[in-house]
Amino acid sequence: MKINKIVILLLFMLTVQNVFAQVSSAFYEGERITNVIYVFKNKLTDSIAQKNLEQEVKRAFPIFPQTTVRNLLLDGYTNKVYKLEQVSEAQYEVLPSQLGGINITLTVVISEKAKGKKEKSGALIGEKDFPILYQDNKSLLTTKFAMAQMLYSNNNSWYAREDAMLNGNPLAQNPAGEGYTGWIEGWVSGGLYGITTLSTKRSVYLYGGASYIMSASAGRELFTDESRAYGAFDDAFLGFVGTTSYPSGNRFTYNLSMGRQQFSVGKGFIIRNTAANGDNRGALQLNPRWAADYLGLASIRYNNFLLQVFQLDPDELDIVDSKTVIRGFNAELGDGYSNQIGFMMLGVPQSSFKYYTPSGEVLGREGLQLFNLRYYTNKPPDVPGLFYKGEIAYERNSNFDMKSFAGYSEIGWSFAKSKGAPALRYRYAFFSGDDPDTETYERWDPLLTGGNGEEWVIGANHFKVVQNSNMNVHQLQANIRPWQRIELVPQAMYMYAVANNNIGGNPALGYLPKKEYGSEFNITVKYFRSRHWYWHGHLAYTIPGLGVKEALSNTTKPWFSAMLFFRYAL
Repeated sequence: MKINKIVILLLFMLTVQNVFAQVSSAFYEGERITNVIYVFKNKLTDSIAQKNLEQEVKRAFPIFPQTTVRNLLLDGYTNKVYKLEQVSEAQYEVLPSQLGGINITLTVVISEKAKGKKEKSGALIGEKDFPILYQDNKSLLTTKFAMAQMLYSNNNSWYAREDAMLNGNPLAQNPAGEGYTGWIEGWVSGGLYGITTLSTKRSVYLYGGASYIMSASAGRELFTDESRAYGAFDDAFLGFVGTTSYPSGNRFTYNLSMGRQQFSVGKGFIIRNTAANGDNRGALQLNPRWAADYLGLASIRYNNFLLQVFQLDPDELDIVDSKTVIRGFNAELGDGYSNQIGFMMLGVPQSSFKYYTPSGEVLGREGLQLFNLRYYTNKPPDVPGLFYKGEIAYERNSNFDMKSFAGYSEIGWSFAKSKGAPALRYRYAFFSGDDPDTETYERWDPLLTGGNGEEWVIGANHFKVVQNSNMNVHQLQANIRPWQRIELVPQAMYMYAVANNNIGGNPALGYLPKKEYGSEFNITVKYFRSRHWYWHGHLAYTIPGLGVKEALSNTTKPWFSAMLFFRYAL
């Protein structure tokens, strides 16, 4: 009954119409910022005064490339820009970059003459500003509402061998498999967020918020045919942020926060998925939950140098909760446009997650140490040319002999001036496997990698079989915008194992007679309907390779999936 009510509510919301042009930033909370663009309209005739105003706007809006989207801070800083004497309008726009990540554009309309502005506004004092409840020169109180619904269908899930590939899986209960199956899932969330000025002179702010998510699934999905609904708090955090600008033009910012919140590093190669979905929570494919059980994060930035120290406890499913705790630091240097270099070191002081070996010896994640080095080049919007991304990482363990490696190299070209502004890229990725003939454990632990199909979910179907360990991947991708509001993302990929020994992966593929995992071809269509609405669909076709076929007694079939979902946000 609860699920029926949720579905009716979601379908009812489809009738809502709007006329805004930008995409709601609520869609991109926690996403990596690729570019920050400033657009000034009605510029001052005095060039020196205009330059000074532009610097003042940038000081009031301390958002930088290679940081992450935090909607509350974007709203608070935009309000601060609007309060500047010669600014008549200020609005930011959030859109995905075709090079990956998010572009943020702040548009500022300038007035030669200072205009009177309301000292207070918001729905709580009778203004038509919802979802803003209250704002004045020092504070902002706002709400967040978002929802999504998805239709998903598979043909021959798990290569039509769900009996073998889900044998012993604690999540499996009459799962999808041979033939066509489908299900529906959705979620609704609401939250309250606020930011207030503690010191105008020192530009110090206190911010915080919390949201609650209700999610549900019905039908026969990948692991179960049980209909279910689940509600719980998602994010719930408190933080301090401050910024100092010097006459020389240098800027220093700091941000201290703690609580349930999302976190990612770099392009999500190591840390991206800080919460789990599915099982009793439902919404397996929509992934509405991203906030960790706990994140304590201290960040400082001086111009183009960023340093972060963190402690992270991911929000895992209760049935498989490993109680993993991660502590580390991350450093980055670069302007985000031309060159960006980063280094992260982390450790795992606590975890019950196990590593299994051919000899029967059981090892563990606790004591893991990881070192990660990365380098990116990027292109500003509308600038064609070469771009490159690369990372390498090494893992060891203080409790036993472990040496594992992972890395990738991605090269591409942006045709930003061409029709459709396509961007083409090739990526090779490597994740080490364990050689049973050595005493050293060498299988890569992927930790919290993931994100979406353009990040580290390698294959819409294939990622469910092999999750970024003991694998080589060759991947081609294009991002094309034939129309302003529509983006096409075709992908082709070929995956094969590093080692025939695959213990630690899917038990049905514990030994691969041959190393070929298979190939996948998929295409994603994104429709940016308006500020509030986003539509997304994909088709994926995955062909099992010889290694998978022979491990499953040559009884496999290709796996096809189709998906369509929408998201709505205020």
